[in-house]
Amino acid sequence: MDPDENFILDSSRKLMINDNMIIDAVVDIYKDEIKEIIKKKLKENPRLEEELKGAIKEYTQGKLLEAAAQGKLLKIVAELGLISLPDSFRDEMVKTIIKAIGPEIDAILKNTL
Repeated sequence: MDPDENFILDSSRKLMINDNMIIDAVVDIYKDEIKEIIKKKLKENPRLEEELKGAIKEYTQGKLLEAAAQGKLLKIVAELGLISLPDSFRDEMVKTIIKAIGPEIDAILKNTL
């Protein structure tokens, strides 16, 4: 390899390490420390640990209910849109929609259930 190419490669490697990378690394170190402190405090207080687990469970259930409600809303809006179309377009539109999103929905359901 040409010495000039080595210089370019070595210089570019030095430039890749910038202040943002150093800041990110320090933040990660502090995140790890904070995680350890939280874990220690939770182990010292089983009641609080159980409450946290319960809250996370409720939060997750709430998010799932929200997603289900959004799906229902989307279905209703789609149905309203379809019934608003003239009959001549409706059948063709339904076939096109099913063909377009059917495989994706099938894959999602198989992966999540």
